[in-house]
Amino acid sequence: MDKATGKSFNFVNLTHPDELKDEGTQARIRRLAMTEFGKTRRRPKTKRARNEIILEFRDVPSDRQIQQQLLPTSFDRWRNASVDPFASYPIELDDVSRELVVNVFLQDSVHIKALRDSWFTVGLYDPAPFYGLLSNSLLSIHIRLHGVSMSSNDPKSLRLYTKAIRLVQERMRSPGRQTDGTLIGAVSSFMCHDASWYLKAFDTWNTHRSAMLKLIDLKGGADAIFQEALRITVSWCELGGTFAQDIPPKLPLPRRWEANAHSPPGSPRPYSHVSLLWKQRFPMRLEWITILDDVTQLISLDRAFTSEQFAAVTQTGSWLEPTLVRLLRIRPMETDSGPGSVMEEVCRLGTLLFLSPVWRYMGVKPVWTDSFTRNLLAMLNNCRVDWGELKPLLVWTLYFAAIETADLEERKQFTVILAMLMKAMKIQEWEGVLQIVKFVLWIEPVFKDSDNNVRDEIFVVLSQTLVPESATGVAELQDA
Repeated sequence: MDKATGKSFNFVNLTHPDELKDEGTQARIRRLAMTEFGKTRRRPKTKRARNEIILEFRDVPSDRQIQQQLLPTSFDRWRNASVDPFASYPIELDDVSRELVVNVFLQDSVHIKALRDSWFTVGLYDPAPFYGLLSNSLLSIHIRLHGVSMSSNDPKSLRLYTKAIRLVQERMRSPGRQTDGTLIGAVSSFMCHDASWYLKAFDTWNTHRSAMLKLIDLKGGADAIFQEALRITVSWCELGGTFAQDIPPKLPLPRRWEANAHSPPGSPRPYSHVSLLWKQRFPMRLEWITILDDVTQLISLDRAFTSEQFAAVTQTGSWLEPTLVRLLRIRPMETDSGPGSVMEEVCRLGTLLFLSPVWRYMGVKPVWTDSFTRNLLAMLNNCRVDWGELKPLLVWTLYFAAIETADLEERKQFTVILAMLMKAMKIQEWEGVLQIVKFVLWIEPVFKDSDNNVRDEIFVVLSQTLVPESATGVAELQDA
């Protein structure tokens, strides 16, 4: 293009229309305008195009663009993520902290949105929990970009975490502050930082949980926490570490979680033949089967499992978190080690392994399940029982254990046991296994194409003429 006739442009980039009211912005626009006006006076009058000043309001970048950089820079992402940029925050936001708040509201989540609304509210109480929130936000970006396997803390996140720790230490030295909800909220953020979602630093997590429980006890117990957002946050942060370690939570369910854990009164219960078989065999052992019945019913009612209504579940709250707490609390082997206790413990672990991919589907990431698969394998290796007509529950449990475990040796053992069960039950085709798994409990949108090559590995075992002696419970399964 001819330089004399080509257009030239001067850009004034704004992040919000209100910035037009800023005196500095107006002065810059006037300066650019007068510069261009001066140029036109020095040029002959022609029909060449006039110079333009463009006020640019950028479009929202795609998720792919966001993932290409650690901290996205477009302020519009914040505005379009329904965060109020003019709200009052516990600290003065700089560019980094602003973008970390943006990231909180960019999480690709559904059920977790209700949880986020609680812990973000708690973060606004005070600088201490807010720095903890920012630290966790930065870790979540690191995980999204680099995966969930983190051998060490992110240095930038650690600096924010350290600021929160120092503020908590200062407040603990102040008389009367030990019962302050801001301290409980800050310690909860430390638990979230150390535990399952990020670093799996469970020694530190356990220390922080003990501190949180002491602070709650000084306040008068969990029922003395009247702020619903804080009450849900502390249970959420405790669930993160107890789930990953397969240990019982100590806090009672929040009132909202208690309500979400059960289906609406009068809701029809789907018929479950396997539930009936369990109750006939173990009429006095109903703790686990009652939870499975509730899960079956709640799944049948949950609109999140239809693609058309997936987003609607954000308005209703989640039954998953309280159900997981209920499963983590029951400990069948603490009462006795009889066949009923062994089978109930195996099924408890199987239900947790079934619900783990569902939790991911709802937006929680990462979800660690290695404690469940490890404990399950120990049960199968050390406790031999006759499952009889309840073999479908064992097949169901082993299927989800095989697709969940990341340990190759564990996976091999699970597939060997599944192969032997197929022989004992005279199942010739893989479809027969899937029919049994679906007969117990299945969610098609979550588990479609989920076998992760388990089928191929099982048929390799079945093709062998000799079964490894390490195959757990093979003789018992064949005799049963």
